[in-house]
Amino acid sequence: MTDTNHAWVWIGYVTTTDGEVTGAFVIDERRYPDAGAAQAALNAAAEELRRRGIPHELQHVRIRRDAPAEPLPTWAEYRATLPAGDA
Repeated sequence: MTDTNHAWVWIGYVTTTDGEVTGAFVIDERRYPDAGAAQAALNAAAEELRRRGIPHELQHVRIRRDAPAEPLPTWAEYRATLPAGDA
């Protein structure tokens, strides 16, 4: 649950073809209309990564609402880079 001073950020890490784990995208609760919408985006991301067979890890971090944004693409931006044939 989010209070008025804090929000959740989920960082999506994926394993590359050479076995490296790298930060690939972020789902920042502050960019969604409410916590439920952010959670829905997180669930959709996890489901799509599983369906595509992309090894991944989702880390959640509680941040202050005025903290700078993570310098990673959003889930939508990252998803747009995935090959269409895997959809």
